[in-house]
Amino acid sequence: MRKILIPVDGSPQSLAAVRAVIMQARREPIAAIHLLNVQPPMGAYISRFLDRAVIRDFQREEGERALAEARRALDGAGLPYEVHIRVGRAARAIAAVADELGVHEIVMGAEGGSILTNIRLWLLVTAVRRHANLPVIVVMSPAARRPSAAAPSGAAA
Repeated sequence: MRKILIPVDGSPQSLAAVRAVIMQARREPIAAIHLLNVQPPMGAYISRFLDRAVIRDFQREEGERALAEARRALDGAGLPYEVHIRVGRAARAIAAVADELGVHEIVMGAEGGSILTNIRLWLLVTAVRRHANLPVIVVMSPAARRPSAAAPSGAAA
């Protein structure tokens, strides 16, 4: 049985990855599901004016907020999981946590938004693949699979 890490930022793309793992778990047993949210580090300027504990609490709360819908989906499916919140550069943190937990694969959602969003996500996927020594599975969100509902004017049906 495999252990799977799902990086979650609360976006529809990351939730598509969670749904894909839920569907996979219905077909075959999964040993462990790990949800990970990576919060960006606060700059030195902000750290001058805020206490470290305040910054840590803020990052934890933001991480919990980003993970909430993924947790609801897994709870609804009756699947056990563990939650991890880290601070750092996303790709390196994802790879480090994957190594630390001994997971067998990373499942990420990476399409479905605007062109700029897709570029940003693909850059992250590429960086995770470079840093992690294990498979990175990329899931396309359902919104990216749907053809446009409206045909261009003048188009033949």
